[in-house]
Amino acid sequence: MSESGEAVKSWRQRGALDLIGGSLLLVLVWGMTQPAIKAAYAGMSPFALVWIRSALSALTITAWSLAAGIPDRVTQPHPRRELAHRILNGALHNAYVFFIYTGMTGTQASRASVLLYTQPVWVMLIGAALLTGERITLRRGLGFFIAMAGTVTIFSRRLGGESALWADLFIVISAMLWGFQAVHFKRFLGRSDVFAVTRWAMIIGAPLYFALTWAVEDGGRYAFGFPQLYAIFHMGVVSSSLVLVFWAHLMMKFSPARVSIFLFLTPAVGVAGSAFFLGETVGAQFLAGAAMTIFGVWLVTVERGRQGVR
Repeated sequence: MSESGEAVKSWRQRGALDLIGGSLLLVLVWGMTQPAIKAAYAGMSPFALVWIRSALSALTITAWSLAAGIPDRVTQPHPRRELAHRILNGALHNAYVFFIYTGMTGTQASRASVLLYTQPVWVMLIGAALLTGERITLRRGLGFFIAMAGTVTIFSRRLGGESALWADLFIVISAMLWGFQAVHFKRFLGRSDVFAVTRWAMIIGAPLYFALTWAVEDGGRYAFGFPQLYAIFHMGVVSSSLVLVFWAHLMMKFSPARVSIFLFLTPAVGVAGSAFFLGETVGAQFLAGAAMTIFGVWLVTVERGRQGVR
């Protein structure tokens, strides 16, 4: 066999193709999530969109599991403890969703894409505290400060009422919660059934946000056009069910930092999608802040790429 053939075989054996292909799929799908949400807000209120997304996602995962004959397995030695961690995982997911969907009402989709995908930095910090083998090196520390400097640069651009400080802070809080959820999932649900864990998060979210539509939005707004229908399909079927399950699969197979290596590409997809579909302007100061944030996240995560796939 040729050297190139041996190299491809070695990559497959180490799972690199699975990691790279799967992570790039996440980048492409999740990169378009913020523009899809923002476009849907023209006809739907935030919590109305979330409860429909959660219900459709739960139905999609259930239908997929039944069609594929995938049972709801309890794989941990203590079923009650696993159930408690499934509920906690679902609570963390829905808290992250609350802050991202609420924050999106007060900021641009492109800004939200950059701020949300500081998530790998938070995975690095939280993982160092809670996961064995995860440590903060000088390179990672430098990347953290550069990413935070980029975030401050993005915060400082407030021309024409394009964004509100509280909204940007909500997006950063969402990124922190997502990072904590990733580490919690890896530590306590790493051997659980990914379909069941994801379905639990959606089952918790659907009635919760349905209640919030009545408590906060007077029942919600439901004007269905193409942007709204596409957002529901994108969020309910693709992003928050099938792709989210695949993210959980990657989290089980690889370390959180390894999966996060590729997520720094996601803001670029979000910014491009926001400019193309929503006509959002991208100024020099925003581009500088975005570049710093992305570079900082890259510094934080790329170090592991030199140590093997896992």
